[in-house]
Amino acid sequence: MQQSAVAYFTNGRIIVAPVSRTLSGDTIATAPKWFGKSAKKTVVAQAIAEALTASHDGVPDPAPDQWKRQFIPFQDAAAVKNFKSFMRDAKRVDIDRTGDTVSLTPSDNLGVNNGFEPRPGDTRTAPANDDEAVAGALLILLGLRPDNAPASAES
Repeated sequence: MQQSAVAYFTNGRIIVAPVSRTLSGDTIATAPKWFGKSAKKTVVAQAIAEALTASHDGVPDPAPDQWKRQFIPFQDAAAVKNFKSFMRDAKRVDIDRTGDTVSLTPSDNLGVNNGFEPRPGDTRTAPANDDEAVAGALLILLGLRPDNAPASAES
C-alpha cells in the first residue's frame, strides 16, 4: 500500500500533513502540523514519518460543504487569512512511500486559480527506513537547505 503526505512552505512555515484516499478515490489532506523554517531536521523527519503512517485508504468522503472548508486548517497553519495569501509564495512537495522507497516530488505554483503542477523530472528518492534522508530531501526541495549533491560529470 502506498502511503502519502504533502508538505508546503509558505509564510515562513513548513507544513506537513497526511494524505488519505476516500471511498470514492479522491485524496484528502488532513491534520496539518507546522514548523518554522529553521526547524531541526529531526523534527521534520518525525512529522513526515507520522504523516505517512497516518495516511489511509478508504476514509469517508466529506460532505460537499465540508470539502469547501477542508483547506482552512492549512491556512491556519500558515497563519494567513485566505487561500490567496497562502498561495502567494507557497511551495509544495508530494511525499509517497511505496515499499522501501520514499519519493518526493516538487510542484510548480501556478497561482490561486490553477494550483500546483507536479515536476516528476525533479523527483528525489530516499530509503523508507531513513527518516533523516527523507527530511533532508524535503528541505532541499522546499529551498530551505543547499543541495550539496555532486554535479554530474559531462563527457
